Amino acid sequence: MRAVDLVYQALPKADPPEVAHEGVCCVTGDYGPTIARKHAILPTFTNLDILRAPNSDRVGLPAWRAITYTAPNEGKKRDLAPLRQSHWICDGNILTLLDRVGVRQLVLAHDPQAATWAGYVTTSYKKHGVLLAPVNACGRRVWLWETRLVDCSDVQLVQATWRRLRDAQDAGMPRPLIESLDISPGYMGKIGWRVWREFYRWAYPRRLSALYQFLTYLLPSQEELKCDTSGI
Repeated sequence: MRAVDLVYQALPKADPPEVAHEGVCCVTGDYGPTIARKHAILPTFTNLDILRAPNSDRVGLPAWRAITYTAPNEGKKRDLAPLRQSHWICDGNILTLLDRVGVRQLVLAHDPQAATWAGYVTTSYKKHGVLLAPVNACGRRVWLWETRLVDCSDVQLVQATWRRLRDAQDAGMPRPLIESLDISPGYMGKIGWRVWREFYRWAYPRRLSALYQFLTYLLPSQEELKCDTSGI
């Protein structure tokens, strides 16, 4: 089971642009009904290293549907490509598009997600997460964030890390400072040397980890903190 399979099961059915024939899918490497690769993978596609069968000129129907799926974009001429332009989670039954707050709530939830699911978070809207997102099962909670895998399976570790990051915010540290750990004299005077030293000693060895950077991205904005609605 791959993310393309989960998403394919959850999407509305659609007829392929040509009659399918048996072949090897360039995306998954699976043998089954396929159509010409050009209908999903364009010549401008450069990430050939993520394809299981890059030399195949065929693409399986699940991969074709997941890659090319679009939805009407109200008020816009071009349709929306939600699997590339949105955060999402899919369990094979429902594809749910998320905003950053929705991702935050799922990541920090104590209750497990569906038995089998895949989730993607993007900030660049250039990558196609369905090609890389891992499928989670048996309590595993790994999100794909751009091209990085973030293991959130240890709920206690996630909660403890989140609490330290939120405490830093409450102490006056903005998200860019938490990301870079590069403090100016002005912020040093505002926060206080002891508070900063304690946080820095904790954060520095963790700053490059996927979990630290992912949770820092999910921190509430200043507007959210003012409204005190979704900061957690």
